[in-house]
Amino acid sequence: MSSGQWEVVGKNKKSQNGKVKTKEDEKKSLKNGPKLEDVVPHSQIKSFYSGMEIDEEKKPAKEKKKEGDKKKNKEKKNAEPPKPKPPKTVEGAFEAIDIAELANIITTNKLRFSNAPLVWLKEVATFLNSKTQIEVEDPTFSNYDPLYPLSAVPKEIRNSLAGVLHDAGKANAQLFFDVTLTALANDMSRGQSVNGHRLLLQMLAQDYPEFCVASVQKSASLRNSYQNRPPIGLSLLWAFGQGGISNFAVGLKAWQELFLPVIELKNYTKYVVGYLSQLLDAHNMMESTKVSQDQLFAMIDLVNNKRNSLPKDQSSDLIKQLSKYKDIYFNKSNNKLQVTFNQLMKKLPNQYLTGSTLDPYYRVLVDCLVDCLVRDDSCNATWRQLFHRCTKQSSTLLDYIDTNWEEVSLKIKKKSLKTTVLQYKEVCGEALKGKKKDETVVKTNKICQLKDILDRMTSTRRFPWIWASFFLLVGIAGLIAYDVNKSGGNFPKSTTGRLLNDLGVLEHSQLAWQKTLSTSARGYLWLETNAPIYYTQTVEICKPYAILSKDVAFIAAKKAGTLYSNAREYVVEKTPVVLAAIEQYAPGLVDNIQSYTASGFGVVKKYSNDYYQLTTEYLTTKVFIGEWAPEILQNKTQTALNVTRSQVSSYFHWFREQVHIYSKIP
Repeated sequence: MSSGQWEVVGKNKKSQNGKVKTKEDEKKSLKNGPKLEDVVPHSQIKSFYSGMEIDEEKKPAKEKKKEGDKKKNKEKKNAEPPKPKPPKTVEGAFEAIDIAELANIITTNKLRFSNAPLVWLKEVATFLNSKTQIEVEDPTFSNYDPLYPLSAVPKEIRNSLAGVLHDAGKANAQLFFDVTLTALANDMSRGQSVNGHRLLLQMLAQDYPEFCVASVQKSASLRNSYQNRPPIGLSLLWAFGQGGISNFAVGLKAWQELFLPVIELKNYTKYVVGYLSQLLDAHNMMESTKVSQDQLFAMIDLVNNKRNSLPKDQSSDLIKQLSKYKDIYFNKSNNKLQVTFNQLMKKLPNQYLTGSTLDPYYRVLVDCLVDCLVRDDSCNATWRQLFHRCTKQSSTLLDYIDTNWEEVSLKIKKKSLKTTVLQYKEVCGEALKGKKKDETVVKTNKICQLKDILDRMTSTRRFPWIWASFFLLVGIAGLIAYDVNKSGGNFPKSTTGRLLNDLGVLEHSQLAWQKTLSTSARGYLWLETNAPIYYTQTVEICKPYAILSKDVAFIAAKKAGTLYSNAREYVVEKTPVVLAAIEQYAPGLVDNIQSYTASGFGVVKKYSNDYYQLTTEYLTTKVFIGEWAPEILQNKTQTALNVTRSQVSSYFHWFREQVHIYSKIP
């Protein structure tokens, strides 16, 4: 501004030559400029630096105190331990809960709201939700045990929660159960954590299974409100089904009233069918599990109505559950099944089903009819009364019994069934006398005409004549040999020889015996001469086939080796992935298993070696001594082998001499 002209702020100044000064030029000018040492005397420089030190010492005490506090804060931060990492799994979240903090919350709320148990329980649910903010991918926990996540909660926390639920009373607990179901759906719709709600609902369902079906209409309305949001809908179904873990009747009612209406929805089908399978598998062997006749027919109708609207694999699984369901009914039913047989026969279609036309659903119905015949013999009489009205259904049942006879014959009463088949044969014969002949009657008549099916339905067993004859001949030969040996090897002087002599057949029996021996001797000599020749010819004929079989076996072995190699490579490739997944869901489990296995193997190896040494020492010092010494046993064994070899050789020579002698007898 000294020149009286305007300057542009922020732009580079130009030099006198008109060039713009860059940062590098400014740095060079600073380096090339005069230094303090060149301008000021050395004594003044020294006093300048000492004055700076004096000014530093004269700083106010407050500033020094602030600097000291800053240093202390830095040291504290460095000394503090790192904060624990938040848990990544539901198990870890429950294990990280402070039991003292939970007990304090329960106690405080009981004191503040002594007459409002719902407030206690809501505060506990809020606390659990805040401590278990873990996102759950599968709201039904299908990959875990049925009691998960309750099974993952530490025992102290579980006992504390069980105590507060018990103190609230059954009426308040039921009200809290309904409120928590609604809170579960609402909180999930807001994206909040609901693992605390899940845990408390599961605990209440274990203690009071009837809560799950106490308000079916309200539960169904809640499910309908959120069924278009699968995570929430599946979470609600999971909660409804928790009572079935301990009570079959509750679980079955929940499935029929709350699960079944959404079975056709794509996102729910698999879980609905899977829950029924889990329910039946868990209770099929329990004495308290019972299915009435009306429940069986209702389940049959339900499966029949839903099976065609489901995917093929899910439909097949649902029919398998129907088979389990009917097994429970027949295992716990009484012996009066005539009404059941009559109703089941009418549920079969009025057509002849066999082979591919007998689909899995109708096969279950036919199995039910067979179970009726097995458990109640009077069902055969009921069947005979239905011949004229259920001709084609009877043909289906008879064909099924004939096709699966090996399985059915072990259970069914053959005598009554044979009477039924014979009567049905007469009915078919009368029906075929007319001009119009039904194809089903013709096919069934052919089955009844087969003698094999009637023979198989005969309950009498054949006597084993072949084995009896063999043992009889061996016994007679043994007695005769003993008798001859007792008389010094002289057959005519033996009891058998004297008996034959008294009967006048001794001479003829001796001639027959000599003839048998001579014929056998000539046959043996013929085999001795011609067997090598035929053996050589057989080998030459079979050699190409043997080589072919060898090549096929080699190719098969090579193929098996390739498959084994591929499987081994696949296992090697996927093992780290599996171990990583296990480590993710159960940290430290793999290392613990490896350490336990190694230690267990070491213990087994150590004790096995010790027992081996003790056994060896005991045998060498207590057993194999004296006449049982190894050297003596070896000598005796060698002597026995030599004697046996010489005896066999001498017997063989004697046998050949006898063969040559008897071969010369005409």
